[in-house]
Amino acid sequence: MVKYWMHNGLMRASDDAGKVGGRSDRDTPAAPSDASGKISRSKGAGGLAQLIAKHTGERIRFFLLRSHYRSTSVFGDEPLAEAGSALETFYRLFARAEKILGQSVYDIPYAIRRSDSKPPEASSALLVEMAQFRESFLTKMDDDFNTGGATADLFEMARSLNRFIDQNKLEESATPEACDQLKNGLSVLRELAALLGIFRKPVPSSNHSSTDGNVVEGLMQLVIKLRMEARARRDFATSDAVRDGLKEIGIALQDGKQGTTWEIQK
Repeated sequence: MVKYWMHNGLMRASDDAGKVGGRSDRDTPAAPSDASGKISRSKGAGGLAQLIAKHTGERIRFFLLRSHYRSTSVFGDEPLAEAGSALETFYRLFARAEKILGQSVYDIPYAIRRSDSKPPEASSALLVEMAQFRESFLTKMDDDFNTGGATADLFEMARSLNRFIDQNKLEESATPEACDQLKNGLSVLRELAALLGIFRKPVPSSNHSSTDGNVVEGLMQLVIKLRMEARARRDFATSDAVRDGLKEIGIALQDGKQGTTWEIQK
């Protein structure tokens, strides 16, 4: 018996989008969306299998989760690509963690019930922070299934974990205690992500490569180092040009007491 009914908002096509839903193109001739851009089931389909093959199921799911289910979504290759870029924040974090821990993030166990999560260690600032984000995430999910707000908490958790790695220089030398804290933090992130059906298993290598992620991370660290050297020479024009140039292509630098971090903007 159905316990819950959810009525989702409209999905509208962006200028670059085809059609989704309904029957296959093999059965129904292609027809444009209506003047308002609404995607209609009655107008045929663009082929869900091809869509998943092109963008991956995880990217499509994440695209839908980033907005409230009752809001209007704008569907198309560009919005899906933006969702893919946002996911790279987590894939890069997983690649860093796997290098430090020597095991796949996807092998780290996580709580499957709300009551199973253990209280954080009072001595661990990271785990206390992760517990706060967890509570915020669950509160938003309890508030009319607010997945848009909940995914924002996942990004905050990723930032905290990346900051923990940077501040403790775990990529250079990691103590067993620090590794345990990192594992526990990643376990919380995976617990919440699993509620949304994401990060349950590695994405296919054809769509994402941890090797590519490591190359990008290495390039960004080189750029950050060169920018720091420019600032040390008081060459602020070059430093600002690097920061502004990265911002134009969707990469934000964040300067802090422990150094500079980077992330792809949502």
